[in-house]
Amino acid sequence: GTVYEWHTLEPLQNVILEVNSTPPQRFVAKEGTYEFELERGQYCIKSRYYENNELLYYSEENVSIETDGDFIIDIIMFPNIDLNEKFFEDFDINLSINEDLLEGIEGDREEELPIWGIIAIIIIPLILLYLLKFRRGSKEEGKKPTEVLPDDLKEIVNILRRHGGRMTQLELRKELNYSEAKVSLMLADLENRGLIERFRRGRGNIIILKKT
Repeated sequence: GTVYEWHTLEPLQNVILEVNSTPPQRFVAKEGTYEFELERGQYCIKSRYYENNELLYYSEENVSIETDGDFIIDIIMFPNIDLNEKFFEDFDINLSINEDLLEGIEGDREEELPIWGIIAIIIIPLILLYLLKFRRGSKEEGKKPTEVLPDDLKEIVNILRRHGGRMTQLELRKELNYSEAKVSLMLADLENRGLIERFRRGRGNIIILKKT
């Protein structure tokens, strides 16, 4: 018969065949063909193909000879099952290693996630606060200085305007319902804001409203 490779169906050379006759017979199919001389009976033909000293293909054929004659029994060589099991074991090991690696990476990401979450919780409010302050500052910059004053300071500015932008501190105090100390503090505030100027004259002060 002829020995064929399972996926190409081409004759496979250098296959070692062995039959359990008495005595056992062994044949090397150098050209991919073989032959045995057997009597009537039940036999098992084992075929092995080695590559780099490793069993690559293996086959077992049970043969029953009941009459005399010449018989052709072709053999198809299939991959060695033990080799395939080893391959899949290695594949499973590699797969498990990759899964462990992925789990480790995902675990690291899960551990890092709270850190990024904390950073986001800290940074986002700061950004919002900055934008709110910037927006508020922009609005205030667009206003006139007197528009952002507290009501008590606006009252002083309005009184000065009614008097032509000039009056003594004593005259101003008479039109306000505040103590002398309170009036002095409010005038100092307006002076620091650059809205008024105070000049000493005798025992009192003259208040001049700057153009706003």
